Amino acid sequence: MTEDVVGLVRRALRGLKERGAEIVPVSLPSTEYALSAYYVLASAEASSNLARFDGVQYGMNVRAPQGLGLTAGQRYAYTRSAGFGGEVQRRILLGTYALSAGKFDNYFLQAQRVRELVRRDFERVFGEVDVLVHGSAVRTAPVLGERPEGVEAYVQDVLTVPASLAGLPALSVAVGEGEPVGVSVVGDWGAEEMVFLVGGRVSKL
Repeated sequence: MTEDVVGLVRRALRGLKERGAEIVPVSLPSTEYALSAYYVLASAEASSNLARFDGVQYGMNVRAPQGLGLTAGQRYAYTRSAGFGGEVQRRILLGTYALSAGKFDNYFLQAQRVRELVRRDFERVFGEVDVLVHGSAVRTAPVLGERPEGVEAYVQDVLTVPASLAGLPALSVAVGEGEPVGVSVVGDWGAEEMVFLVGGRVSKL
């Protein structure tokens, strides 16, 4: 995390402590694998859910130029290539690969096991605390026109995907002036009211 992010997150924690909250450091050891598991699972779900958009029953239909002698499969591919953007195509390809017969155990099932480990980490921690408060991203948002490239574009999600994997309520609150920094508040399953309460307090710091 950048110094700007760390500084504002610590300031939010100090503000909560001054208002009576008890700050307890915790450890979630399995979350370091959460980002990889998330992209495998999310891509697999995207591949499965978007398979129906073939341009015949669902979705747009893009007619291929005449005279190319395309097979039915190639015509489907023509429509899907025109209808889905680059990022969606990448996720469909990754998801299809992860769900293929030879890779299913090594990728999809392993990601599901990681998901369960992450869920158990949160379950253990919420036996000690009411909510978790942490930064929402490792840096501030990119300025308009700036596009993170390669892995950097995906690493921004590293702090938010664990709660999503575990199916927990969470929200991000902007703090600071200028380029705001997001502070995430994560609660136990069914504790949405507590998450909203703490998020409201953070927003007023």
